[in-house]
Amino acid sequence: MNMSTAANLLLIAAAVVWVLARQVQRARIKPRLLVVAPLILAYFGIRSLPVSTWHRSADLGLLALSAAVSIGLGVWRGQTIRVWREADGTWWRQGSVLTLVLWGVLIVARGLLYGLDAALGHREASDLGAILLTLAFSFAAQNAVMAARMTGTQPLQERPPAGQAGGLGSEIPPQLTAPERLHARRHERIQARRLERQERRETRTWG
Repeated sequence: MNMSTAANLLLIAAAVVWVLARQVQRARIKPRLLVVAPLILAYFGIRSLPVSTWHRSADLGLLALSAAVSIGLGVWRGQTIRVWREADGTWWRQGSVLTLVLWGVLIVARGLLYGLDAALGHREASDLGAILLTLAFSFAAQNAVMAARMTGTQPLQERPPAGQAGGLGSEIPPQLTAPERLHARRHERIQARRLERQERRETRTWG
């Protein structure tokens, strides 16, 4: 491994740490990035692979094994990320502890595959290009699951103004999962407190 490759690996490690931190934070989903980000990783991964990799069946087999592991973990990880749509139409997501655990499993699996590749004399199958392809496959699978879940997620409804029929949770769509319904109720309580503060301000202003 030369200095350039080592520097690239350090940059990737820093990027992975940043991505992991973002995975568990509540963040807005940008649908275009669900497609663009894996494509960019795959493009640079393919460009970084040695040309000889494409002519060695052993290298291709090891890459295929890495891709299978990455896709499988990505599909599983996509199911652990909570996805919901706010009443204004914006999409949001937030990962869980299990999301981070599965990322850790992917990193460990990548390390085991590196050891296997080195033992078989095929380090190129675990070089920089292979790492980028691993991330590309994993993100693509995760994002595909998230996109599929987005198509069946109903928007969270705002709490009805005071005086209207219906109590807490009456406007929550029954199609939501248990975590999404919990978030909806929390959203309603926040809206109710905002309405109460607004009413108190108006009372003080006109009183």
